[in-house]
This record gives sequence, structure tokens and C-alpha cells, in this order.
Amino acid sequence: MTTVTVFCGSSPGNRPDHMRIAAELGRALAEAGLRLVYGGARIGLMGAVADSALASGGTVTGVVPSLMLPYEITHTGLTDLEVVEDMHQRKARMGESADAFVALPGGLGTAEELLEVLSWAQLRIHRKPCLLLDPFGFYRPLVSFLEHARDEGFLRPGDLERIIVCRSAEEVVARLTSGVSAVAGEPAPVALPRGRTAFLFSATGSQQPGMGRDLYEAFPVFTGVLDEVCALLDPYLDVPLREVMFAPAGTPKGALLDRAVFARPAIFALQVAQYRLLESQGLVPDVLFGYSAGHMAAAHVAGVFSLPDACRAVGTMSQLLGTLPPGGRMAAVEASPEELRLGPAAVIAAVNGPRSVVVSGDQEAVAEVCAEWAARGRRTHVLRADFAPHSPHIDPLLDDYRRVLSTMDLRAPRIPLVSDTTGKPTGAEAAGPDRWVRALRDPVRFMDAVDRMRRDGVASYLELGPGEVLAGMVQDCLSHGDERPVVLSVSKDWPAPRRGADVA
Repeated sequence: MTTVTVFCGSSPGNRPDHMRIAAELGRALAEAGLRLVYGGARIGLMGAVADSALASGGTVTGVVPSLMLPYEITHTGLTDLEVVEDMHQRKARMGESADAFVALPGGLGTAEELLEVLSWAQLRIHRKPCLLLDPFGFYRPLVSFLEHARDEGFLRPGDLERIIVCRSAEEVVARLTSGVSAVAGEPAPVALPRGRTAFLFSATGSQQPGMGRDLYEAFPVFTGVLDEVCALLDPYLDVPLREVMFAPAGTPKGALLDRAVFARPAIFALQVAQYRLLESQGLVPDVLFGYSAGHMAAAHVAGVFSLPDACRAVGTMSQLLGTLPPGGRMAAVEASPEELRLGPAAVIAAVNGPRSVVVSGDQEAVAEVCAEWAARGRRTHVLRADFAPHSPHIDPLLDDYRRVLSTMDLRAPRIPLVSDTTGKPTGAEAAGPDRWVRALRDPVRFMDAVDRMRRDGVASYLELGPGEVLAGMVQDCLSHGDERPVVLSVSKDWPAPRRGADVA
């Protein structure tokens, strides 16, 4: 690995940190002895990367179309300047010049070039790794789209795995200098900062076809725990849970994950097995938080529910959900709680950020809310849920669920557990069923919970579950002046958090 092509826009964007991160990347590449190839401009993010690399003694090549030469934006202090005929030739030259690609947040041009990198792999022209330096989640929607395309069968196996999200310039260089396998597959080590670590357990909607299969094949600890949990949950289900979890996308069994009856047990089983695997590697949390359905795995590992009781609670709720009539729906809406004026058919189910809420209720009412706010230019998204939690839709289930919980030996948490519906630590009330019944009905206050954890000294967050849902939401809850925490997820960063982890 000797040469790296960096894609980025000339605009610095709205965040002042973008210029700093670009400069850090240029300096890190130079100090690692890696030659930089980029688009040749001397302004914006492009200029910051080049200037920093040059100031650190690095070698920088700019590739510029001839039409740009008369403009002042062309950098004049580069090690080399290659002039090509047009933009298409510039992309081709930048693509063939390097051993790997790195992309900074930049603009539509960057997304276009990333998709072209993927197209090169599809056409077997280049199969070079591509790293996204993305500490703020800029590329998350694009990566989600590509994952959807992969799950639908439009990408060849291994193509998307070459696109790796990195959260710092140091992580980019660590991967680039650790060999191709570290870049293209296994995450680089990430040392957790001194301070408290929170484990976040995601909810229904994060499920993915094949979830847990790779860890099941690789780690006996994970295998044993998942088998144990599935054996306890299978009596409540019509299809063995592990078969549903591991079923390929597009198959009848894989489609069962879109039903909460299977999604909730699957996410619980995965999270418990992930936790025990992390625990076996010596990584234990200071704080636990479970979002909606994720609260059951968090409560179990906190010591509130034994594993048999937790599986009984999850399995019972799964069966009760199967008795609900259709017609419930949830949607994320870009709005503050104060802006919404909702009727009885749709209620606020979660407050995830200053302008990020989830509404839940009748399918028609939720659709009307989405249409209203989309017409105002706000983003809306119907969630992957076939029922309406945290709304009156689940009221018919609550008494039956309470009766089951009343037969269990519940205890106060041994590990600090932050409530998803109050945003405050859970204490002795965890030993009674009412706390867990209310958790099904009251709205989730994720923003309040993140604020509480931040004030209590949490410096790193690790999401357990099939995806990166909560990891992205954490960043949105923080003010621009807040110190940025380390935010990781088991689904993308395994086994990074367990190596060199500083949890003192």
C-alpha cells in the first residue's frame, strides 16, 4: 500500500469540523508515507487535505481536467500535477493511480464517485478497498441504500464489504497500513476512551436477513448462547427462530423477520449472544440502555430477569402480538414534539432528537401525518413495524402481559440501567411488573436518556443489535459544543471494541 486516492468535494460543508478532519487526514497520510492523489483544487476540503499533507512532508499528486486550468482553484504547490482532457478521464486516472480509496463528506460529486468505485468492482475493473472517513454519519443513508441493494441481490458477494466506514483519520491509516485483509474485512482496533461506556440495545426495525450468522460460525461463545436462547424461545414460535434469523433475503423464512412476532425474539436472541461474547472478551459496560423492545435484553443482562424469565416474557409478548388485528403503523418524522398536533388515532411514540420523533397508531392516521410533514419539506419514513407500540393499539395486551410478569422473580438491576421511557436510572421499581408494562405504552425518550448518560460521564457508546440505528441517533442528540463521544456498533465494528479497549 503506497498510494491513496482521496475523494472529497471542494465545499467545506456546514460543520467547521470538516476542515479539521480533512487536514488530519492529509497529515496522517503523509506521516504514514502514503502518497496522496486527489482532484487538484486548492480550496475547501480538497485544499485542506493537500495543504496538510504537503506541510507534513508528504507527496501529493493532483489530477485536473484541462478546462479547470484557467481557474484559480487549481493548486500550484503540488508535488505533481497531471492534466487530463475531461472529468471522466480524471476519475479514471484517479481510480487507476491508487491502491485504495478514501472518501470525505463533500457533496454530490463524492457520492457519484463512490458509486463509480462500486461499479468498477462490479465490472471487475478495480477491486480496491474504499474507506469512508465519516465521524458524523454523512454517508449513513448511502450505505443503507447499498446494503439494501446487496440484500436484494443486486451486488455481488464481497463488493460492498470493501466499503468500510471509519471514524477518524487514525483509523483510516491503521487500516491502510495493516494489510488488505484489515482494510477489506476486519475492523481496525479502536481504543475506548477513559470514561464510562454505555451499551445500547436497539429495537424492532433494525432486523436484517442473516443476522448473527457470521458470529455464529466464528465464535463458540456466541454459538452456545444463541442456541440456548433460541431453544427457550422456539416453543412460542411456529418456525425455529435460528432458521428465521439465518434465512437469506428474499426467501419465505427471511420475510418472517418483517413481522414483529419474529423480529422481537430474533433481536433479543442476537443481543444476548452479542453481550455474552463481548463479556467473554473482557469488555463490560458501565451503563445499559434498551430502546423499546431492546429493553428486555438490557434488563436481562442487568440482572432484572433471569434468562428463562426473559425468554418467557419475550415469547409471551410475541404470541400476544399475533392476536392483534392489522392496521397499526409507525413512522419517523422530522419535527419537534411541540410542532406536532396529533389526534387520538396517532400519538408520539418516541422523541429521538430535537427534531426527530416517531408517531404510532392507525395506519391511515400515520400516513396523513407523513403526508402533511412531507408537504412542508420535512423528511418522513415509515418504519419496518407491522404493529403500533407505544400507542393505544397495544392496550388490549397489557393485562395479560402483566399477569405473566407477576409470576416472575424480578430484581433490581446489578448494572446501572437507564429507562427508555423516563431517561432516568431504573432502581427498585424494576423488580415489579408495572415498570415493564408501562415501557410498552409510554413514549421512548431517547434524547433525554442520551443527555443523562452524557452528564453522567459516558464517553463511548456501543450498539448491540443487527444494525447501526441508535449509533447514528446518538450523534444527532448532541449539541455542536459537546465533546464528541466514540460511537460504535457490534454489527459494523466487531471485533474493534474488544481490542486494546481501555475501560478503566
